[in-house]
Amino acid sequence: MPSFSGNELTNEHIDELRDAFEKYDLDSNGTLSANEVRLALISVGYEITEAELYDLIHSVAVRDEERLDLKKFIRMMAPRMANVDSDKSLCRTFNMIDRDRDGYVTVQDVRAIMVVLGEVVTDDDIKDICQAVDMDGDGRISLRDFVGFMHSPI
Repeated sequence: MPSFSGNELTNEHIDELRDAFEKYDLDSNGTLSANEVRLALISVGYEITEAELYDLIHSVAVRDEERLDLKKFIRMMAPRMANVDSDKSLCRTFNMIDRDRDGYVTVQDVRAIMVVLGEVVTDDDIKDICQAVDMDGDGRISLRDFVGFMHSPI
């Protein structure tokens, strides 16, 4: 497997990144602008805020450079490709827990999964779990909350 900055990429990952790069090099100049990078990231399953986008670009680009060639794009994405794969798995898990498919996990959903797992928990335990996973504090657990919690250091 090719290695970039200590992160292993499969040939499939490299091909996927190359395809995304070529597809979103809209002006065909061999580099991606910040907007083109964002589109390419979304196409490989990586959602990102504008601030995160510029942090990523600046992690591999020379100071004040805001265009990436293919090599820098792959180097930027290498550590994130494993997260894309794990995020797909987390999404499937979230969808299994979200029984009514409304995009949010409720206290009842958490209680039901605990029963399925054979865990004996109190109502207070379930409330604590839900509060811990509700990363944005809006009183409900979205997919973003769930993935963010699962990626957070414990």
